[in-house]
Amino acid sequence: MDTWILARKRASAFAAALALCSLGLAPSFAEESQGHMQAEAVGIVVSNAVSPAVAPGIKTAAVYFTLANNSGSDADLVAVQSPAFAIAHFHKTAVADGLMTMEPVAQLSIPHGESVSFAPGSLHVMVMGAKKRFEAGDRFMLTLQFGTGTTLEVPVDVVKPGDMSGGSHDHSSMKMN
Repeated sequence: MDTWILARKRASAFAAALALCSLGLAPSFAEESQGHMQAEAVGIVVSNAVSPAVAPGIKTAAVYFTLANNSGSDADLVAVQSPAFAIAHFHKTAVADGLMTMEPVAQLSIPHGESVSFAPGSLHVMVMGAKKRFEAGDRFMLTLQFGTGTTLEVPVDVVKPGDMSGGSHDHSSMKMN
């Protein structure tokens, strides 16, 4: 990409972030009752973000959370990344001909007023190429990017397998592409 265009995009993103801060709409974090962090920006709330610890030598993990869209309009979740991992993707678990498979999901549309659960055996974030070993009690950051260009930094708690908060598996109002 042309350096000038990239510099202009970065300047625009910085100006937008500054404007959000001046309106009191900057991303915020609040401790929830279960000890997990909650992240919120411009009406999008992510809660209970967890990743089960994996065995030594395994560099791939899953991330689960609940995302609520209270932004006033539909939201398109278009990308995910983490500085702690080389690659991050949205995936959904499906059963075809009696076999469980994982399929990549390019984009999620979350209607205003709806929430989506990223949960085991369903929609989740796969993070691959861990840059260090994460154990229960550790935390890493995940960045969600929306179609509007808004990003949301989400703290993810690494938990013992089986110590995850429960969540709904209903995705009936979500369109996955």
